[in-house]
Amino acid sequence: MKTPRLNFFVTLIGFLDTHLLIPVLALYAAALSAGPTAVGLIVGLYSVTNTIANILGGRLVDRFGYKGPLLGGLAGDALAMFGYSLSQAPWHLALVRLFHGASGGLVGPATMSVVARDSSPPRRGRAMGFYGMAI
Repeated sequence: MKTPRLNFFVTLIGFLDTHLLIPVLALYAAALSAGPTAVGLIVGLYSVTNTIANILGGRLVDRFGYKGPLLGGLAGDALAMFGYSLSQAPWHLALVRLFHGASGGLVGPATMSVVARDSSPPRRGRAMGFYGMAI
């Protein structure tokens, strides 16, 4: 089955950028002269935005299917990664984090939808376990 392997790979790539940023983001924000409060806000903006975007992304997937939100989310992730490199001030970094959280919120529901579609009901729990492993 090619689809589960491809979905595993897409999920891994879709979340890898987010997880790789965690250890260096606070240092990057501080290097841009952000104070401790601003650093905490910048780091947390992704999670707040991503939570809301996951809910809205799930509704988009239910209404339009997974392909559009998945491609849009991955494209947004790529743009956000480029945006981080262009950040010159803490508020730039905050805006990129907001955008990255919003686009990342489309990837999760779309890839979960693929797992649910491609797994039989008795094997769905196992499939979701592999999905969680990719994250």
